[in-house]
Amino acid sequence: MRITFIVMASFFAQDLQASTANDIYNRSSHNVLVLEGLDAQGKIQLQASATSLGNDVAVTQCDLLSGADKWVVIQDRHVFSAYPRQRDESRNLCRLDVPGLRTAQLNIVPFEEIRVGQRVYAIGNALGLGLSLSEGLVSGIRDISGESWIQTTAALAPGSEGGALFDENGRLLGMTDYRKRDGQNINFAAPAAWLPQIVERAGLSNTLGKLQSEAASLAHAENWKALAELATDWSRQQPENYEPWLWLGLASEGGQNWSGAVDAYEKSLARMPASVSITLALVRNQLRLNQAEKALDVLQAAIEQNRETADLWFAQGVTEQILGHVDASEKSFTRAVELDPVDAKSWERLFDNAASRRDFQSARQAAAHLTEIGPERPDYWLRLAQAYYSIGLSNRALRAADRAALIAPDSGDTHVWRGTVLVQLRAYGLAIEALKRGIAANPSRLDWAWEQLATAYYQLNLYPEAIAAQREAVRLEPNQFSYQGELGVMLKDDGQEAEALTLFEALSGKYPNDPFPWRQIGFVQAKSGHYAEAIKALEQSLRLAPDQAKVWQALGETYAYADRPDDVHRVYQRLRGLDGVRAEQFYRDFVFPMEAQP
Repeated sequence: MRITFIVMASFFAQDLQASTANDIYNRSSHNVLVLEGLDAQGKIQLQASATSLGNDVAVTQCDLLSGADKWVVIQDRHVFSAYPRQRDESRNLCRLDVPGLRTAQLNIVPFEEIRVGQRVYAIGNALGLGLSLSEGLVSGIRDISGESWIQTTAALAPGSEGGALFDENGRLLGMTDYRKRDGQNINFAAPAAWLPQIVERAGLSNTLGKLQSEAASLAHAENWKALAELATDWSRQQPENYEPWLWLGLASEGGQNWSGAVDAYEKSLARMPASVSITLALVRNQLRLNQAEKALDVLQAAIEQNRETADLWFAQGVTEQILGHVDASEKSFTRAVELDPVDAKSWERLFDNAASRRDFQSARQAAAHLTEIGPERPDYWLRLAQAYYSIGLSNRALRAADRAALIAPDSGDTHVWRGTVLVQLRAYGLAIEALKRGIAANPSRLDWAWEQLATAYYQLNLYPEAIAAQREAVRLEPNQFSYQGELGVMLKDDGQEAEALTLFEALSGKYPNDPFPWRQIGFVQAKSGHYAEAIKALEQSLRLAPDQAKVWQALGETYAYADRPDDVHRVYQRLRGLDGVRAEQFYRDFVFPMEAQP
């Protein structure tokens, strides 16, 4: 039999490591067998691998043991008949009786001793060419269907299935499993600690299957009480099995018993420590109990074992967000999309984070990714419209909003956003039409829709319509400061100074450190000829925000009407340092005429 060595190492490390790889092969390859399936005429139908645990016994994958009339294993050119016996179907592991086979008893690595990054050696019948060795690392512990599997960088190929994965000391780490998953060749191994359990688990398989089926039926029916009773009894029968605790956690969640769910998932995770799905279920319920610090500890431990699992990074990002760790949260979401570029939920969080810190370029990039991931989602196009709108790229914002409207023509949100962008484009007539249509369709932000409609009317000097729309916005969100302020401005410009003044005075009492209500009080009082009151309010606004050129100009004009020439000159000097154009206009209108008087 031809023996091929494939040592996966760098050029400079080959000489240093060749003796180790050669030693592993010489010491351990006798326990790795070529497995062949033969038809009735003795023709080979299948070639794969098997691993011997000792005399007369080998193990391989159950799914290989079909389509052949007879099975043989080959060890150092010696052929032995092999007979499939016990089957652990859930783990796809089968025990073979091989009379006359003589091999050393292998030392098995306990699962808890497996470390990400440790060097490993895979031996198997790759491509049916005979035994070959490849070298690599443990790259992760992965959750597959609720079980923890070893992922390795050691090169595998068809035919390697059922072969052995050894550590640097020649101990059996796992049984290799070459498969295509999600279009990629990803190399896994079943933990060697499972292999001695095949006989015991085969005896339990019928009982286990019935329990699993009953649990699934109860969960589907949302009969949480019965499921909890079944899982509790099951856990007494099989206390070291992770699965009953997993079902108990689900039953507790269904009954909104979050603390019970945490307890059950903790027990399940203790029995299946590398399970991503159990980790996420535990974290989900810890967050419901406001145990974010504990959840973060769980996630960090899980990521140490599963650094390439995007869902764990996403969950860590959410948890960091809850804890107020803004930068750490951003890094976690970014790592999630690096690992899984089509992870929409992480892009959504990155968009929200960017928008909240007013980084609309980053928000635009996140929204663009979302529209590529889900081009059929109108909300993704609206996010893109929002980003472009905030940057000031109105035409692009309108195209994105139009795309959303094509996808969801009956959505109030799409028409409200179209109207909002049209306001920015100063297409007020079209904006009013779109906003009215959006309001009629009950958008998620009805107050915002009324506010934008009011703005469109106001820009057309349709003050009664603007005021009526703005009152609706205030009615829906009475504590929104900006809505009340905009209503006051509209009332003032419509000549309803008394109501405007009352509103601004109420705002100044509620928000005494905001310059806006004070300057508006000043504008209204000056317009009404109450110069002393106007000066007092305008000066207060400038104390709070000294760089308001428009307010300085209004104060200077009021000083002039109040016949305070020295203050007029002082304002002029201040305006020169703030806004040359305003200063020039102010000089022509007020300073020069004052100086020209005899």
